[in-house]
Amino acid sequence: MHKKMGTRYVPDSQIVALPHGTLHYGDDLFLTRKVLLYQIELQPGQVGEDYIRTLHHKAAFIHDGFQHILDTAVEEDSVTIILQAKPGSLFSNHVNKKEMSFHTIIAMIADLGVSLLDAMEERITGFTVGAENLWLDDHGKLSVINYWDKGDPQAQGAIGLCRLMIQLFTGAETISGAFEVMHTHLERTPIPSATYEQKLALIKLIKLVCHGHASLSSLIFGLRSLPYSGQKQDAGPIHTQNHYQYPSKIQKHVVDEVDEVDEAAPAADKRSQSLSALSKAGIGAIAILVVVLVTVWALWPSPKTESVVVVPIPTATPTMSTNTPVPSTTKPLGDSNKQAEEVAIPNLVGLSQSDAEAQALAAGLHYNFLIEANDQPKGTVIKQDPKSGAKGLQGDNVTFWVSKGSQ
Repeated sequence: MHKKMGTRYVPDSQIVALPHGTLHYGDDLFLTRKVLLYQIELQPGQVGEDYIRTLHHKAAFIHDGFQHILDTAVEEDSVTIILQAKPGSLFSNHVNKKEMSFHTIIAMIADLGVSLLDAMEERITGFTVGAENLWLDDHGKLSVINYWDKGDPQAQGAIGLCRLMIQLFTGAETISGAFEVMHTHLERTPIPSATYEQKLALIKLIKLVCHGHASLSSLIFGLRSLPYSGQKQDAGPIHTQNHYQYPSKIQKHVVDEVDEVDEAAPAADKRSQSLSALSKAGIGAIAILVVVLVTVWALWPSPKTESVVVVPIPTATPTMSTNTPVPSTTKPLGDSNKQAEEVAIPNLVGLSQSDAEAQALAAGLHYNFLIEANDQPKGTVIKQDPKSGAKGLQGDNVTFWVSKGSQ
């Protein structure tokens, strides 16, 4: 393809074919530089000039985590976005090679997440973070290619980052299935470069995101707070000179999300300093008091020995909520490299809540349940996800809904 776009840009070799166009290397003849040419086929009735007008806000956004829009060109049936070209390659060339360590992947995803937070501040959202829409430069940093078009919701934001992260750990080209149970892919995948504690902490973090209990900023903060094993980050086949040190920026976004915690912090610090001073002043008195009490106890005449009966205290039953899933008791993962056995999801619809719980546990599944108003008798399971007969693995989650009767 060597058709000139006007007199300035000449397309070169194709990088990837996209659903609505293609991405090519190109040459800017005026400035004698390499560029990326993102050519988009217009849909019937679509006007190129109208499409370009929607890019003005995005084109003004300049960030290392995004391929900067340099120029645009409009043709009869397509538009071309001229993008900054960084040394590197399309990230989808790397996702199924499993060539990066645990530390490299976590740092890379956290860094990309900070870029997403920065874009959110400029009201730039809705783009995907799928591997085919990411560019990996020679320093191991990811940047988003197309950040002006709306993409698949399951590949956006925190959910998209989790899906991408699981792809990198498993080497899979795509991660299928409902996002609520995405973490199960990671549970059955060996990660030699991670400790058991690191893998378990990561699974819990992804599970929170996939169940809607953790935001993008919480995910990034959680990734940077994962247990440290003392191992050095590997160089691997990808240069990692950029060490992704963004603690203050991530903390800023987390604090913005929970302002009330931030406002209470100075007062808490003052109270902590006061308590520290008091504790130092009273430590001598406490030590003397302890010695006196021990001496008195030792010299006190002993009464007649009585048998002591230890009565086990039963654990409290969790309170039900009409909106929040109530998880079952979770079995430990055990060996993180052990392969889980395949199971068939049982039919829980029509059963009582207790029978449904027993069926789920008997199949080796974890379960959550929700209470909602329904015409069915109170305590009856009215629906479930995944549906009965679907294939799963031991340790997967099944969610069912329990009727609380009509309101």
